[in-house]
Amino acid sequence: MVELPTSATAAVLTWLAPALLPLFAALLLVRPLHRLRPLLPLAALPALAVALFSPPGAVDLPWLFLGARFGLDDGSRIFLLFTAALWLAGGLHAAGYLHDDPRRDSFWLFWLGAMAGNFGLVLALDAASFYVFFALMSFASYGLVVHARTPEAVEAGRVYLALVVVGELALFAAIALAWYAAGSLRFDAIVAALAESPQRDAVIAFTLVGFGIKVGALPLHVWLPLAHPVAPTPASAVLSGAMIKAGLLGWLRLLPLGGVTAPAWGETLIALGLTAAFAAALAGATQRQAKAALAYSSISQMGFVTVAVGVALTVPAAAPAAITAATLYAFHHALAKGALFLGVSLAGVATPWARTVWMLGVALPALGLAGAPLTSGYAAKAALKAALPAGFDGLAVALTLAAAGTSLVMLRTGWLLRGNAGGGVHGPNGAMWAGWGLLVALSLLGWPAVGRVADLWPTTAGVWFSAIWPLLLGAALAVLVAAWRRRAAGGRDLAVPPGDLLAPLLALARGRRRVPMPTAYAGHGSENDNLSIVPVLPALGRAEAALPARGGLAVAGIAAALAVLLIALAG
Repeated sequence: MVELPTSATAAVLTWLAPALLPLFAALLLVRPLHRLRPLLPLAALPALAVALFSPPGAVDLPWLFLGARFGLDDGSRIFLLFTAALWLAGGLHAAGYLHDDPRRDSFWLFWLGAMAGNFGLVLALDAASFYVFFALMSFASYGLVVHARTPEAVEAGRVYLALVVVGELALFAAIALAWYAAGSLRFDAIVAALAESPQRDAVIAFTLVGFGIKVGALPLHVWLPLAHPVAPTPASAVLSGAMIKAGLLGWLRLLPLGGVTAPAWGETLIALGLTAAFAAALAGATQRQAKAALAYSSISQMGFVTVAVGVALTVPAAAPAAITAATLYAFHHALAKGALFLGVSLAGVATPWARTVWMLGVALPALGLAGAPLTSGYAAKAALKAALPAGFDGLAVALTLAAAGTSLVMLRTGWLLRGNAGGGVHGPNGAMWAGWGLLVALSLLGWPAVGRVADLWPTTAGVWFSAIWPLLLGAALAVLVAAWRRRAAGGRDLAVPPGDLLAPLLALARGRRRVPMPTAYAGHGSENDNLSIVPVLPALGRAEAALPARGGLAVAGIAAALAVLLIALAG
């Protein structure tokens, strides 16, 4: 990696400004600065600027954490690019989505903390720094999941938090063993040392579990379909679009991909990835809430990148191509899935013209996820199949067939959204349209930033057919399933409960009936129907009331102290 030919202070500010500015932005939650709160979505701009304009480089801070290193390489640039774009678009959407929410200050504080953690981990080049920012992102996201304070939100938050703690413990164990093996926490040193280390298998196991929870890999996926339906829609967009990709980046950073042959681990990942690609799509096709269906779609789509990581562990020679394919797939999926989630809260548009625009804006990223030609989804899936080594022809066919499942769950999502016109307390506003429109545009036009335009379409008639037939099969399956559900006894009631494997335990623990909620907390369509509000504890209410006065000041004060320390020591 090339070191920046600038002062240490400039390097520190370049690589840490994306993570520090969201924390400084918490100052706008202090009451005298409330009028500037519309500027909060712009906290993602420094990260976007670094991704677009900063050359590759790094800076070492041996006195920070256990010896920190921050910087950017070609792979992390792609992650930072789509991550910053998602947080920017999601923040714009959230400004309109939550404009009448009494807990919006609480939302923004957790939002900014999760954003800072997400940007920081992408720029971290050592395991300790990655762990710190990963933990900040994970625990701040809990506040986004439980924002509505409904029984379902609290329950989903408990599941999410429990898995986060398990994941953090697994990551701590993986990093400690890697440090013992390498004598360093730098990722490049760890990967090189693990090739001959007796701790290799233990590090791989703990890494797969710790980051697999965030990725939503089977069977660690159960938090996603519980969290997405209850979280505010902008939070769902970044949870599914950006934060689960942090788990993928962790895999790519810490696993010894290309350096060792680990067929047992690799084949296990391939099997789990294929199972997720098909089973999660089928589960999503039975859902009764659009956001739950999209959550299962994310589990299915992340099965593709799980397969890529498995291939890299199985055949080290294929690792560079598999890593590139997984990174490109993450870019495509992040923008398309973010656009679909934000589109859920726009389903309440009532005018014919606006509804036509909305339907088109939802259909285009859905086609991309299904891998339709002329979309980034086609190019990303083609790159993934091209990365498969010789002898993996059956896996290539399975990945092509999985597109039929994606088509099925996308059609189910569209069906669930079809009747939501005019269902909200207030209709979509300009900020909501702006955030959603930005992501739709990026999902359609953003591919040239990371790949070749020529990769967006098949080159021969045979390749065109192989790209289209899974989509047609998915549409045919959707028609057959719809007909069966109408005619079969109990067909309309068939549904995989969100949380699937965890559902029986949750039902046993719940031991109570749902109480219908008369109106959704933010009034955006019927996405939160059938939820009931949990009475807020007095202490929790006082804490939330104090956030505008003290929370933003405290977070910004911590950021200011850290920035002063960094500049003083780097200068």
